[in-house]
Amino acid sequence: MKTRGFTLIEILVVVTIIALVTGGALLALGLIGGQSGSSRDLERLQSLLLDARDRAELENRDYGVRLLADGYEFMAFDAGTGRWLPIADRVLGVARWSTPLELELDVEGRRVLLRREPERDLAPAPDFGVDASGEFTAFELRTVVGSPPRVWRLGPDDAGELQLRELQGREPAAAPRIGQ
Repeated sequence: MKTRGFTLIEILVVVTIIALVTGGALLALGLIGGQSGSSRDLERLQSLLLDARDRAELENRDYGVRLLADGYEFMAFDAGTGRWLPIADRVLGVARWSTPLELELDVEGRRVLLRREPERDLAPAPDFGVDASGEFTAFELRTVVGSPPRVWRLGPDDAGELQLRELQGREPAAAPRIGQ
């Protein structure tokens, strides 16, 4: 009498199914892959800045970003009044960080002190932005994300293209904790 076992194909199918289910569960739990909420926040800001650049070129208008204690706000320059005005828009407007971030901002090579408290400025101005020609301000926004800490940089590269990248072997200087 011959006993029949499983074929190699049957075993491979079962192993593949188990691997897919396990991988899906780990991704859903956030244990592998994926990114922290902080790096997703930076990717979203990068995407919105690219959208603002497109709008600036189409509308021949300057756009800016003002960092807030718990997020950021997009602004547009109104040539008629000579003032920066907040944008009341579903896409560009006020956004909140998903988790508190430690931020550093340099604009044109100079450190910018970030606000801890909401300002009651009568004429608020952006911290950085994009002009009507589509050129970004020379800025570098850095943050520490995750554990172990990883330093991320958002800003234009030498060619003027907006880049989000992880900095290797470099810790930012002490910066105020934003979003608490």
